[in-house]
Amino acid sequence: MIKKLIKQSINYLLILSSLSLSSFAVANNDFLELNLEELANIEITSVAKKPQKLSQAASSVFVLTQEDIKRSGVTTIADALRMVPGAQVAKLDANKWAISIRGFNDIFANKLLVLMDGRSVYSPFLGGTYWDTVDTILEDIERIEVIKGPGGTLWGANAVNGVINIITKNAKDTQGGLVSALVGDEERGKFAMRYGGEITPELKYRIYAKAFEKDEAENGVDDWRMGRAGFRMDAEPSDKDKLTFQSDVYVGEEGERAESDSFGMFASKTDVLGANVLFRWNRELENDSDLSLQVYYDRTEREHFYVTDKRDTVDIDFQHRFQSFWNQEIIWGLGFRYIDDETTAGTIIALNPTDRSDQIYSAFIQDEISLIKDRLILTLGSKFEHNSYTGFEYQPSARLLWKIAEQHNVWGAVSRAVKVPSRIGQDIIIQRGLLSPTLSLNILGDKDFTSEELLSYELGYRFLTKNLTLDVSLFYNLYDRLRSLELGTIIPGNPNVFPLVIDNKLRSEVYGAEIALSWQVMDSWRLHGAYSYVQMQIHKSSDSSDITEEQDEGDTPHHQASLRSLWQPHPDWQVDTTLRYVDMIKEIPFTNKPAVKSYIMLDLRLAWQFNENLELSLIGQNLLGKHREFRGSTVDTQATDVEPSVFFKADFHF
Repeated sequence: MIKKLIKQSINYLLILSSLSLSSFAVANNDFLELNLEELANIEITSVAKKPQKLSQAASSVFVLTQEDIKRSGVTTIADALRMVPGAQVAKLDANKWAISIRGFNDIFANKLLVLMDGRSVYSPFLGGTYWDTVDTILEDIERIEVIKGPGGTLWGANAVNGVINIITKNAKDTQGGLVSALVGDEERGKFAMRYGGEITPELKYRIYAKAFEKDEAENGVDDWRMGRAGFRMDAEPSDKDKLTFQSDVYVGEEGERAESDSFGMFASKTDVLGANVLFRWNRELENDSDLSLQVYYDRTEREHFYVTDKRDTVDIDFQHRFQSFWNQEIIWGLGFRYIDDETTAGTIIALNPTDRSDQIYSAFIQDEISLIKDRLILTLGSKFEHNSYTGFEYQPSARLLWKIAEQHNVWGAVSRAVKVPSRIGQDIIIQRGLLSPTLSLNILGDKDFTSEELLSYELGYRFLTKNLTLDVSLFYNLYDRLRSLELGTIIPGNPNVFPLVIDNKLRSEVYGAEIALSWQVMDSWRLHGAYSYVQMQIHKSSDSSDITEEQDEGDTPHHQASLRSLWQPHPDWQVDTTLRYVDMIKEIPFTNKPAVKSYIMLDLRLAWQFNENLELSLIGQNLLGKHREFRGSTVDTQATDVEPSVFFKADFHF
């Protein structure tokens, strides 16, 4: 069936390509013309909120380029993050992921801040990121910058274990048209269109639309379909000014399998809807200085079986960078965010109050001091915030970069970061299940639940040549006031409800290492290897009755390793292979749910540049067999197997 479908698709696309006026041409070889040293010096903006070379960042940072995304064959941003050394990416089912960095992984991992072109997609409801709605046309992504470690000094609360900034291309870099389509077994179908043009020589635009449908897992109900459309406009009215205006709208439906004590095993559907609009202004000033202003509005709606959440967010951010005396560069900024939500109780979750409005006021300052020009750089800074949950918070850091030789850099950092409570921490009521036919268990939020804290120590080393790069990061994290579940007091008059109350009575030590190695074997062949190790130790306060610490420790694999091969045997052909190993995660304490076993994944991609307009590719994912990657979630959603997938993809440029 699959072979017949692929053959029919190839015949159709070959007919389509024959309509092009273009003749055969050599594929784009820009990727091969960049050596590893040049790739390591790509300009990034997420670490210091300014353009800087990747190799000069005093932080553990990894960049996924457009070429990485393309040649991996992935169809989602979430799966692309598997290429990041040290990132824990686990699929719960066909439309849900648990993604974290340096521990504490969960479907609602709450210590990782995710941005889309500078717009936060972190949900303050349950905490964490809904990865099913983090999407765009993958070919329009310029790069994904991943900061591993605290980023709260510049990005604020919840950037505790890392920051992921997904940066799309300027409209001037997406001129012309693109039609992209794929068809397969698990990937039932995807169709995307994008067209870019200019209104004036100074004003460029692009519009896009995409839709897809994914099959359900074996014996599962986790099918997924979604549509999305949007536009982006970039203007340069003068040599000093740059303006961006962009918007996206999406709607989707996704299935899930759930199990509860009240209803047993059942199938459910989640409906999602959202829209956003963003405006950004950058102005260059004299003496290598600049300022920027960004404003966005975001609307999200999610209707789960367990709760319905509707949310409006307005965010304003101002930043100014200037050169000061004695080789200093200072960046400072101000911000304001307003969040308004409306919730409706579902089968197991209710909130008190049902509706809430919150405000966040923030300011930051960072001073980059060149102690020895271009060789020894000290960076000091802090973020100051006032939020509606815990009041005033501060997040300082100190970073030092030492270029000890032409090809060798060493860096170190000490940082403090905080994770402020989400709605679940203070306002939630979860009817978790039945302890006996006459006694039920509820999880209750607490108005006194406060911020979780991190004190992080990091050390890194980079080695860069044209044919070999090595990046090593070591970290030691101390967490305090982590979320715990404590025995509550049975309410008089309601003796049939046994309460557990959310509190801050856990602390933790997390340490580990991340290694990334790239080797240019020959002009047409490149290898990327990665290994990470994480060890977690969670401790209870002497007065704590929490029973969740073993689960938090067990949700993060100790060892992960990967090897990617990018081979271009001919200008028109690409053969790419990824082999990945993920260590086991432990069983959930006091349950009959088994551990998730260690697994190995193999992905293959074969691409043919049919002519200068049309590229055809055949992609196989998880070819070594189905496996489970994560446990069921705390809101009763059950995990399903990740199955092998084969699909055919065509990209037509005009």
